[in-house]
Amino acid sequence: MGFKLPREAREYYKLIDQKEKRFKMMFDKYYMCLIMGLDNKKLGRQEEYENADFIEGYPQPYQDKSHLIIGLLINAEMERQGIDAEDRASVESLILQLIETDSSTKLSEKGMELLNRYAAGGMNIIRDSIPKTGDLEVFLVSYHRLLNSN
Repeated sequence: MGFKLPREAREYYKLIDQKEKRFKMMFDKYYMCLIMGLDNKKLGRQEEYENADFIEGYPQPYQDKSHLIIGLLINAEMERQGIDAEDRASVESLILQLIETDSSTKLSEKGMELLNRYAAGGMNIIRDSIPKTGDLEVFLVSYHRLLNSN
């Protein structure tokens, strides 16, 4: 399982994509959704992301961010599941469920499913909180404000 874009993302970002200043790659849009979902501990549903992977592993500009993304996923899941950081056995069990060192993303299938669900949850927050715009700068300012409102 690879990265699956939230179903509404293509339509939501369409106005930005029509401008000269836009996101460079599809993963940028996924990442914006993912960070919003992880920060808010908001899981979407499987039906809320596309069936097909838009990319199997991390694109070059994000490869050095894989450990950060995994750490944010573990942190979000610990909070969502109410796991105390001092409970080593529970933390270790969670890590073993989410990480698979042999995969291109370093995440297990369950870890990838959760990551995609967090991206879908983040897309829901973005859609409900930031009006569509064709101006990347306006979107980014609104996104930043929304992230910092938590």
